[in-house]
Amino acid sequence: MRSEVLRVRLQPEERDALAALCEEGRTASDVIRLLFREQAGLPLPVGPAEADALRGTNEELRRIGINLNQAVRAMNEGRVGYEPHLDAALRTLLDGVFRLRADVDLMLRISRKERREAGRGA
Repeated sequence: MRSEVLRVRLQPEERDALAALCEEGRTASDVIRLLFREQAGLPLPVGPAEADALRGTNEELRRIGINLNQAVRAMNEGRVGYEPHLDAALRTLLDGVFRLRADVDLMLRISRKERREAGRGA
């Protein structure tokens, strides 16, 4: 829930630039939050269509992670020859896939929460 209020003074050209960014029914608050999140490196909320695509992407990432994990396990169990550099590379890839999936999950959670709040008039 948004509970903090911030007042900002703008110069006329800054106000005009903000107004120009307020298209498609977006409020100044929406635009400022999006700009802040982008600059701060925080996940951006996504719309329903983008959320569907992200869910599909997350499923593909899950499958990739399973395959990478199986390759690491095969080396560790001796079913294939152990290659230290390959093992390190596979583990790095696994870590990257895991972090990417966590980021996508966070974006989807933020988007669901914002849609629920918008539906309640929050």
